Amino acid sequence: MRQATLVVLMVMIMASIASADGVLIPVLPQPIPVNWRPYITPKANFNVKYHEVNVEIDDPVALTKIDQVFTNPYNRELEANYIFPIPENAAISRFVAWLNGRKMEAELLDAKQARKIYEDIVRQRKDPALLEYAGRGMYKLRVYPIPARGEVRIQLEYEQALKSDNGTVEYLYPLNTEKYSGANLEKCTVDINIKSFEKIGAVYCPTHTTKSERKGDREFSVVYDERNVRPNKDLIVYFTRHNRDFGFHMLSYREPGDNTGYFLGILAPPLENDKPEISKNIIFILDSSGSMRGEKFEQAQAALRFVLRGLNPDDKFNIIDYDDSVIPFKPNLVGASKTNIDGALEFARRVEPEGGTNIYDALAWACDMIPRGDTPTYMLFLTDGRPTVGTTDINRIVENTTSKNENRARLFVFGVGFDVNAHLLDRLSEENNGLPEYVLPEEDIEVKVSRLAAKISRPALTDIVLTFDSAKTSHLYPNPLPDLFYGSEIIVTGRFDGQGSDQAIIKGKIAGKNVTYEFPIKLESGTLTDDFIALLWANRRIGYLTQQMRLHGTSGELIAEVVRLSKKFGIVTEYTSFLVEGDDQYTAEEIISRNDVDYYSTALGSNIRKKSRDQSGKLAVNQSSNLNYQANQSSMSSPNSINIDGVDREFSNVSQVGSQGFFQAGSNWIQGDLEGDKFDIEIKNYSAAYFQVLDQDPNLGRYLGLGNQVRMRIGSQVVQFDDNGKEKLTDEELKLLFPNL
Repeated sequence: MRQATLVVLMVMIMASIASADGVLIPVLPQPIPVNWRPYITPKANFNVKYHEVNVEIDDPVALTKIDQVFTNPYNRELEANYIFPIPENAAISRFVAWLNGRKMEAELLDAKQARKIYEDIVRQRKDPALLEYAGRGMYKLRVYPIPARGEVRIQLEYEQALKSDNGTVEYLYPLNTEKYSGANLEKCTVDINIKSFEKIGAVYCPTHTTKSERKGDREFSVVYDERNVRPNKDLIVYFTRHNRDFGFHMLSYREPGDNTGYFLGILAPPLENDKPEISKNIIFILDSSGSMRGEKFEQAQAALRFVLRGLNPDDKFNIIDYDDSVIPFKPNLVGASKTNIDGALEFARRVEPEGGTNIYDALAWACDMIPRGDTPTYMLFLTDGRPTVGTTDINRIVENTTSKNENRARLFVFGVGFDVNAHLLDRLSEENNGLPEYVLPEEDIEVKVSRLAAKISRPALTDIVLTFDSAKTSHLYPNPLPDLFYGSEIIVTGRFDGQGSDQAIIKGKIAGKNVTYEFPIKLESGTLTDDFIALLWANRRIGYLTQQMRLHGTSGELIAEVVRLSKKFGIVTEYTSFLVEGDDQYTAEEIISRNDVDYYSTALGSNIRKKSRDQSGKLAVNQSSNLNYQANQSSMSSPNSINIDGVDREFSNVSQVGSQGFFQAGSNWIQGDLEGDKFDIEIKNYSAAYFQVLDQDPNLGRYLGLGNQVRMRIGSQVVQFDDNGKEKLTDEELKLLFPNL
């Protein structure tokens, strides 16, 4: 089923458009007949069976086609209204609807008319879910009859002109409406094909895991496809029009009332056909200890063959085979001539797995081979065990490698299986500007090593440093920035103070030559669709801080920061799961609503120390993989799914709305960074006061949509929404909530 919800491609830093997909609302008689009540309630929902969207972007016009099937789960024939909220500032040139193959006329309602319908539905159903669309117009379509236990198919299509800001276009598809389905969707697919009149640079999806394919300089496809799923957040895709050498594109977001904001930068290289190849050095360090015998070693040899055959003519390389002892292919790096590559392939073919694991000497040999000069060097280090021969002290291995390397090479570590010392491998990669990768027993070594080797085969810009002309920024991640390669991009996040126009300054090296690029940027408050930037930054910072404590020890300051960020943004990790679980000392509600630094220090510090005790084994590998992913992730994952000790667990009592975290305590949803359990104003649900608040700021509807008990901060006041409280607010009370009124 093709659900086409409002795909809105618009300018990012200009007025961003929050769009909404169609929702099918049953029209029930009031009061509901007695014989209906056993199986139909005022909150009755139709199920969405499948949802398929095809989007054809012929820049600057997008054609969106939606195909959606709803099922009636009740034993009654029903009537329903299909409502399609119109995104703010959208200019839809054509809107066509089909119902079971018949062309239908939808009624266009302005924002005032639509608002009355939204509010009437909310009052009747005692369900605030639709309030997130308050303040917008709508298309309304009567759907009748829908057979008992039957289906109805709705197809839509519309055209929309795209806007651009400094060559960057945002595509937003509002998948979050599918959370209103009564059951999981059998299939949900969004298939986007982008054609541009200019070359397409970076394509980036921060919200979902997608598959993308470049079909040429001016065409790109992006596909989101899942089964048995209930999406709960909008899908956003950014693409950039390529009109310069390197590109740096900036997004920014500032939470209302905050003095600081968050930014996301996309650094993209020239297209691969636009630049010559840059030479590099590759050192492959191959574990041939006895434990590698069999399929593991065959995969490792296949990975090595891939690396060798992917070398460019101007590259240099070497292989270091190690078990008890260390045997290099050549004493020093050699050129990637056919003769040398053939010799290296034969050298690798003759290696037999046997003996122990001499990690210390293998890395020392590799570091001694790193040449002086500006040619980028990459070490690919593979091991399936802990150091058992020679020096086995972890600190000495790390200190020796880092000292000998002198930051001249990036060290990429591959830990094979669970019998590796995850702390050693993490520290080696961290202190040598690389990344660890873990190959689980059921995974293929060749695939993971070959993927990295393909990525680093063509360096575009190395030794990168990002600064700004005048903006004050802090806490940039990743830090330090990795090298940039052709065919990929770097996603960097950080915090900023102030706002306005500025210059982003990128310094680095191309083939050993120092280069500097300057890019005009704007640091602004952004719009609602940019709020993911704050969440992505917070995820990276929490991952970075927790990894630091895991590897180097805890501190009260770092613990307090992790807990603060976890509560504020609703980010729960295996180390902070006590925020939603509670324990013998405090309930989850008490933890959420109090600021007990001593308790947090004890709980989080204890969790980190306990989980860090075992440095090898399945749990250690899983912890390392989770934290490294979080510290470097480029797309948002669900806050409800957490991997704890290698097991995926679901928590239904934490939610992210926009950039805010909410935790459920009993039936009450509480904004995560509130201190104490008191509130300033209590407002009765669905009362005049309730809608007075929404009249002032319709965007608050998305928070109220959490449920019938919500506690949140509005302005300087903490407000409790429930079935008690004020039914009407005075002008003075409204002024407290909205000072600019």
